[in-house]
Amino acid sequence: MDKTLENGVKVIIKETKGRGLVSGVIFFKGGVHGEEKRGETQLLFTMLLKGSKNYPNASAVSYPFEKYGGYIYSSSEDDFSEIGFSTKVEGLKEGLKVIRDIIQNPLFKEEVLELEKRNQIVAIRSKRERGMSYAYEELRTLTYKGTPYEYSSLGKDEDVERVSREDLIRRFNQIKKGENVVVVLVGDFKAEDVLPLLEEAFSDIPKGKFELSSVNKKIEKNEVKRVKREGTQATILCAFNAPPKDSKDYFVFKVYNAVLGEGMTSKLFKVLREEKGYAYATYSFYPTRYSSPRLFAYVGTSPEKKENALQDLIKVVSEGRVSEEDVELAKRKIIGDFLLDHQTRLRQAWYLGFFEVMGLGWKMDEEYTKRISEVKREEVEEAVRKYIDFHHCVVVEP
Repeated sequence: MDKTLENGVKVIIKETKGRGLVSGVIFFKGGVHGEEKRGETQLLFTMLLKGSKNYPNASAVSYPFEKYGGYIYSSSEDDFSEIGFSTKVEGLKEGLKVIRDIIQNPLFKEEVLELEKRNQIVAIRSKRERGMSYAYEELRTLTYKGTPYEYSSLGKDEDVERVSREDLIRRFNQIKKGENVVVVLVGDFKAEDVLPLLEEAFSDIPKGKFELSSVNKKIEKNEVKRVKREGTQATILCAFNAPPKDSKDYFVFKVYNAVLGEGMTSKLFKVLREEKGYAYATYSFYPTRYSSPRLFAYVGTSPEKKENALQDLIKVVSEGRVSEEDVELAKRKIIGDFLLDHQTRLRQAWYLGFFEVMGLGWKMDEEYTKRISEVKREEVEEAVRKYIDFHHCVVVEP
């Protein structure tokens, strides 16, 4: 069931049967959109779990969940941020009190903020030590230039250094709006029993809406960016135009991505690794984003093979020739992975909220496998011709 509270907060409740477990995820639309200092939202959601008025430190925040064998976490992504938890049903009321307090009365202690800023800067810098992560950050600045996605949710280290307590308060007030919040609860309860608890916990979030950026940037010419970095391996990562999330072709490209780069039966693996012998590793991914959609393809190879590997990667992605067998295998992989990932209540809650905040509607969780199963080979080839035209690539080489 679902209900929209008077302040605009969307509540989604799913009943399960089991051993008295419950999980929830609270989504805040926003992510990196509208950040004044890159990385401030990630820092904000880290700090939310570090103490509030009635739960003054991280231990006090965690204890009401951990005493039932559960936990609480927070994270921030490109288009949304989240607070999630798991506990026993008998611990739900107390857990929601904690969440209400960290949302309404966060402390944002200066000394804790300084420590978490240092931790986040270390995380940013450590990404530069990993070939794929480094290439992805470099590719972001090329393919997403001028959009919110130009930098990851971790942000820029020079911006993170300058984030103040006032910045966190400003940012939270910006995205803590009723129409921006989706609350999902999945567990072994009756919906009518938990709805009053959710209303009590989230009704004091202010009304309003934070608008996400709708800048939709397409790749309009081929570009290859070359970056020197110490190491023995060359890393190649390319971005291609892809369908928006509200297009029928979104599901078609999910299938194409699985054909291309998921597992040892994928086309990239067969061609770049088995036939050509280029690859240490190769795969593709097609993240669901609010705007500026992209399909990415990656290969790691030796420096002397990098030019041929780059050309063949682009060729494999652009050709788009697929067989019936390719498509059927890809569909089975996607559906199997999706169903397996729903085995816990927390992941069930996450998917319901994810589809809702991304504008596809929470019922997409029920429809997704059907939409994937309906994709036809001809649709895949047609979609590749329609979207795969130009590319942005980054080559990281010694």
